[in-house]
Amino acid sequence: MIRLLCAYEIVILADREFHSVELAKWLCEKKIYFVLRQKKDTNIQQKGRNYQELTTLELAPGMSRFLSDIKVTKEKGLNQANLAAYWKRKSRQNREKEPWYLLTNLGSLAEALTAYRKRTGIEAMFKDCKTGGYNLEGSRASIERLTRLVLLIAIAYTWSTLKGELLNQLDNNFTLAVSGKLGKFSLKIVAFGLVCMAMFG
Repeated sequence: MIRLLCAYEIVILADREFHSVELAKWLCEKKIYFVLRQKKDTNIQQKGRNYQELTTLELAPGMSRFLSDIKVTKEKGLNQANLAAYWKRKSRQNREKEPWYLLTNLGSLAEALTAYRKRTGIEAMFKDCKTGGYNLEGSRASIERLTRLVLLIAIAYTWSTLKGELLNQLDNNFTLAVSGKLGKFSLKIVAFGLVCMAMFG
């Protein structure tokens, strides 16, 4: 994959399930940028200080910090990494219970946050491919059939996204309200495209 994308600047994004220091080391060796969210009990060491858990950074909503050239975990000892710590300010829409602790080799807080925020769209796509529409996990297909299914989903997902975006551009004020057990709600672009294709072709 790295060879195929050698003409591009690659940034690997990962949530807490993939907080591996070994992965960070390997990406450093390959000179690939990364932003890996860490668990709050991860230990780091700043220059001239003892190891400390990330929770001891004492962040509050609305606060952020960027630590350069830190060591990560006593056992693995990743050197010269950076840590972007950020807790979104409280609002009616935001209910973040804890801050983001982002291990990165990007050079600033702004770069790390800009990159990691792109995971929001990625998570939405994963949900669409799983429980949000295409039910990929429930297919229980063999490897050969799963490969074909993924290809079909990619085509359908692209088509429904383009269709939904086109309809949205034609009339920005037009939303498709759906009634259900949860009341009325507006559909996002992908679901909008799917429903419109089902209804109108």
